[in-house]
Amino acid sequence: MSKDTYQIAALTRELSQFATMIVADDNELFFKRLSSELPISLLTFQSGAVHNGWIIPQKWTVKRAKILVNGEVVFDGKSHTLGVAMYSRSFSGRVSYQELQSHVVSHKKIPAAHVFHCMWQYRPWQADWAFCIPTATWSTFSKDAEFDIELETNLEAGEMIVGEYTHEGTLPKTIVFNAHTCHPHQANDALVGVATLVRLFQWLSGRKTRYTYKLILGPEHLGTVFYLQNRPKSDINQMVGGIYTEMTGTKSSLKAASTFLGNQAIDRVVGHALRHYTKNHIQVAWRRGAGNDETVWEAPGYEVPFVELTRAHSLWEPYPEYHSDFDNVESLDMENVEEAYEVLQHVVNIFEDDRLMYRQFDGIICLSNPEYDLYFERPDPAVSKNLGVDSEKWGYLTDCLLRYFDGSISVLDIAERHSLPFEDLLKYLRRFEEKGLIVFSPVEVERRAASTVRTETIDR
Repeated sequence: MSKDTYQIAALTRELSQFATMIVADDNELFFKRLSSELPISLLTFQSGAVHNGWIIPQKWTVKRAKILVNGEVVFDGKSHTLGVAMYSRSFSGRVSYQELQSHVVSHKKIPAAHVFHCMWQYRPWQADWAFCIPTATWSTFSKDAEFDIELETNLEAGEMIVGEYTHEGTLPKTIVFNAHTCHPHQANDALVGVATLVRLFQWLSGRKTRYTYKLILGPEHLGTVFYLQNRPKSDINQMVGGIYTEMTGTKSSLKAASTFLGNQAIDRVVGHALRHYTKNHIQVAWRRGAGNDETVWEAPGYEVPFVELTRAHSLWEPYPEYHSDFDNVESLDMENVEEAYEVLQHVVNIFEDDRLMYRQFDGIICLSNPEYDLYFERPDPAVSKNLGVDSEKWGYLTDCLLRYFDGSISVLDIAERHSLPFEDLLKYLRRFEEKGLIVFSPVEVERRAASTVRTETIDR
């Protein structure tokens, strides 16, 4: 395990100790811990705020959560953060096994797991009451018993916290990285994403960059909804792309879900990084990964091109421990986490280093001449050269390369056209620059401006 990966694992473990929610006391402690890693700015949003039907919930706490039979406690929901379905309402009374069963949530495949039931955080108008009881425990309950329920919960005003950190570049054009903070104790979903992005921005720290990079950490959906609500359109139009990342520690291949339009700059860069810097990868269409805050970033009026980067097994069952207390640091495959982290570094490098090339010569250059020493040997049926497997790719590149030096095609374009790794190709092209054969000009990513609401009268 590399030093960076060790630090990601250690930070994920620490963050897993906090009982975070959309609004919770531990959120402040969580962000205090993150602020010791990066000087994150904290934005707060009050309970009850509404935007487009999205509501920031109140702070919810559990006072008592006991199930008793004949005065004996058979389950105490306060014994575990996930023991009571989040935002359950208070309930007191005696119920039958059949009635209680309709208020019990259990994991279908992991008998000892507590389920993370989070739906009522987002739909407070539907809130009822429920206990999250491990299947192994629920199976011991007698179907003939009557159960006394003592569930007391409390709602009070609070605030949602969103963390923001900006690495300023020489350009205002911004690439956004996002992960969520509201799943208590759950490593893959998505505390490892938070820890990975914090480490990425530490890696960026002190580095002079062309693009500006922004880190946004907050509750799933609601954090991004309210973060973007009052952003000036001019700021949003500077956001040329983004990546939402989570679930990078599962056993599956790294998976990228495309932007809404597809074939955007962020799609091309992420796709290239996956093809050349991973063992295995999958590219899927918009919203066919795990599905998360990319919908908010790409919403009408924002339309920030956003890729989701995960290792979700499938759309409806991302991994076996999903939404349970078995989603812990011990379940993480840290080699896979490291691979995802390195892909993100490659993404930054490609954005920073992509260049157009302008030739400083006419005619064909003898690349094998020692004065230039830029030739790649190619297979020859008459001569044994002991060449690498990619020798013909590089050899064919030299047949085409001089025509690319007209300022119309970038390093990434060439790398994609010839199926070569961007960073190896750039290293080779810098030798042309050193020989005075070309000059580089940085590529600057453009994006379509976000749409605006039509206000003029429409004839019907």
